[in-house]
Amino acid sequence: MFRVAALVCVLTAVFAPVGLVLGIIGLILGLVALRMTRRPGVTGRGVAIGGLVLSLLAVLVAIAFAAGVTTFLNNEKAVDRLEHQVQDLRDKLRH
Repeated sequence: MFRVAALVCVLTAVFAPVGLVLGIIGLILGLVALRMTRRPGVTGRGVAIGGLVLSLLAVLVAIAFAAGVTTFLNNEKAVDRLEHQVQDLRDKLRH
């Protein structure tokens, strides 16, 4: 559950920090589940591995998104272009 929620949150971009946290929780729970599947008679190894993969994917996408946003915000020209576009949109809405 955490794995899918983490991936969805990360892909919506607005909830990327939430997705990162859920992804980390999913990784921890996936590792616990994988360890539990080593016990005799316990099944679900494939589900645990699938959960680990989804959680890892969510964490990697969240980190990449954070790196992209940080790079964009540190680029002064890109921020100026964005401010100019927002101002143009405001001007169009006023008319």
